[in-house]
Amino acid sequence: MLVLDLVSKALARSKSFSLIFILNFCLTIASLSYLQFFKGSMESSLDTKAKILLGSDLVVSSRFPITPQQIENIKNKLPKIKDFSQGVSTVSMISSSKRARLMEVVKINESYPYYGGLVFKDKTIYPKGEPLPKANEVWVSQEVIDLLGLKLLEKIKIGKENFIIKKIIEEDSLKTINFSGFMPKIYISEKGLEKTELLQFGSTARYKLNFLFQDNLDNDTLEKIENKLEKSIEQNLRVLSPNDGKDRLLRVLNFLTDFLSLVSLVSFFLGLVGLIYLYSGFLRKHQKDITILSDLGLSKKNLAITYILHLFILITISSIIVFSLMAISAQFISPILEKLIDFNFNLSLDYYFFLKSSLVLLLLSLSIGLPLILPLLQREKQSFSKTIFSFTPFVLLLLLISHFVTPSKNVGLIFAIAMLLLIILFFTIGSFILKRFDFVGHLENLSLSLALKNIIRQRKTSLTLFTAIVLCTTFFSLIPQIGSSLSTALTQSIDERPRFFVIDAKEEQIKDIKNAVNSMNAKLENISPMIRGRVVKINNKEELENTAVNLSYRTKLKNSEEIVQGREFKGVYNSKDFSKPIEVSVEERYANRRGINLGDTLVFDVLGLKLKAVVVNIRTVNWTEFVPNFFLILQKGAIDDAPKTILATISTGDYDASSMLLKLTDLFPTLTVIDVKNLFETFTSLVKNVTNVTEKMSLYSIIVGLLMSFIIIQYQMNLQKNNILRLKMIGVKNKTIRNSFLIEFGLISFSASTLGIVLGSIGSYIISTILFESYWNFRADILLLYFFFIPALTILIVSFFTSKMIHQKENILFGE
Repeated sequence: MLVLDLVSKALARSKSFSLIFILNFCLTIASLSYLQFFKGSMESSLDTKAKILLGSDLVVSSRFPITPQQIENIKNKLPKIKDFSQGVSTVSMISSSKRARLMEVVKINESYPYYGGLVFKDKTIYPKGEPLPKANEVWVSQEVIDLLGLKLLEKIKIGKENFIIKKIIEEDSLKTINFSGFMPKIYISEKGLEKTELLQFGSTARYKLNFLFQDNLDNDTLEKIENKLEKSIEQNLRVLSPNDGKDRLLRVLNFLTDFLSLVSLVSFFLGLVGLIYLYSGFLRKHQKDITILSDLGLSKKNLAITYILHLFILITISSIIVFSLMAISAQFISPILEKLIDFNFNLSLDYYFFLKSSLVLLLLSLSIGLPLILPLLQREKQSFSKTIFSFTPFVLLLLLISHFVTPSKNVGLIFAIAMLLLIILFFTIGSFILKRFDFVGHLENLSLSLALKNIIRQRKTSLTLFTAIVLCTTFFSLIPQIGSSLSTALTQSIDERPRFFVIDAKEEQIKDIKNAVNSMNAKLENISPMIRGRVVKINNKEELENTAVNLSYRTKLKNSEEIVQGREFKGVYNSKDFSKPIEVSVEERYANRRGINLGDTLVFDVLGLKLKAVVVNIRTVNWTEFVPNFFLILQKGAIDDAPKTILATISTGDYDASSMLLKLTDLFPTLTVIDVKNLFETFTSLVKNVTNVTEKMSLYSIIVGLLMSFIIIQYQMNLQKNNILRLKMIGVKNKTIRNSFLIEFGLISFSASTLGIVLGSIGSYIISTILFESYWNFRADILLLYFFFIPALTILIVSFFTSKMIHQKENILFGE
């Protein structure tokens, strides 16, 4: 009872501190708690809807037709099957009389999908009630109608045939998030697909086997079946379970979630730095109370429990406020998030999440409170090593939290370690510098002298404030420069990039395609043969993952390539019996992934023919140039006669793009032509939108950081109140006192902002160099804004607080 009485009195006597602490802890944990709440609800929703996303219990897919023998082998390895269907989809140019666009053509089967389905504009539903389309009919999404300028019952051309638009799809449960998932879909019957003649040798297509099992198996069981089956079938077959459908969507969300997690961690770390400072200041202020209570006979154990309980109550109140806001706002946030990610889900209240969070916050209060409280109870100054050791549980807890808040493996952990190292580095170097250059003299400018003395005497305050501002400016100068660098990498030399990307061209068609393109004042360029093969051995070691690869051949490098190891090819390959190894060039990142080095021997399987090759160079490829390229380039003359398709580009120029698409679609129905400019502009727009969102989301981090900085300033100035009054009593003018504080905090914020901008720029340069092939955009406009804004805002806040204090009467001092 005594402990509870002491806690209640501590809360009652420090109301302003309690309110400040609660407000700041709410801000500290809000973004991290909301993010984890969102992630948990998202995963729960995806679990319940994963089968609808996949459409069946299990899917086996391949880029090649699946043989009857393979199908029978797969069926023998599965549980009892209730239903089964074979699907196929391909990407092709679809045209109307006005326009042509690249779209996905999907063969639809009776009763498939087994989960979910299609809802049409006329409110009919497939597979419940609506029959399959006839041989001359198709079902299309609204995007097809919009892009081709068509209406219901009008005709579109697919391959060599015209089809009537019978139904317009309003909702499609099979609209997955992948490359083809972003393309408009056209559903067609098996007979209709045969009439198009799109599926020929070398055509790009995806073949699927869809299974519905007799028993209703949960997603985890289906994943085990998937893993077991994948190990026992051919490498070119890929197995998918509902959890893979969930993962595809989660992977798309991972980038945004990772970034927001890092933003949350920044605000969390900055908040904790400020809160530790605040609570240590509170304990120092009440050190006399602790001493008196100890002298009166209160045990150290009860004193420790008192202040730990005090801290825990403050944290609990903050948590209740944040969790209540989360519960209230969940129903309002769901519709907003659904629009952003195009997926329906519910932010349902998860009491297990609140329980876990409460436990983490309890451990957090213990790990913060004990290292701060115990030294005061022992009445002796701890050594630096003991202080560091006492905070070990706190640091380990932070690392664990950081590790589990980001979806991608180790991202949060690495980021947290980097943040902690920076904080430790700033405090260590800062303490050394302030001790080494201890200022004891006087300068002609009294305000400057007072400012320097305060910075050195109040080292912890100065370094805490300095660290908070450095981390704010580092992070917030890093994000816009990375986003701008990405945009630059994508938009650089846009006029020099090709306008169209040609896929699935046949070798015998190239001459006719060239003539057709030339007749419209354009050029067919970057003609590249593509041959399917496999890497079956590396240095005589059998490859377990001998998945299909695309091979090509030529004699020289392209402008977008550079050899980083080795030499160019020695002419044309001339061994008719393949007794001599073929020279091969490997792209650098692919080589690193597969463990391939210069001089290694590779064995390729091309249509059953084993070909030995030696790596003569490792090269980099600038993929943002948007020209055809391959991870593996072989010496010309070795595989020239193998069955192949041709990739090429059509140059930019003074021609009508729509007319070009229509003409090529009419002349070559099976040809796939991608409008790179439209895709590029769409993607660039998406990148800019994401960049804008991330910059705005980063505002939360800098706001928390600055708020912590201002609270530290205000709290420090309250501690300096008596010093201000003493200076007034000995005749120091108000202007001199105010200027000393302006100089003190101005120097801290100015130096911290400068260092933060430098570190942020260096970090963005390193990241941009690694990710974007040395494209780096230095955002001087934003950096100058931070450079002037943060010190100016700091000085404004200090001026406001100082003005209130220096006008107090000196006799307040005697009231103590």
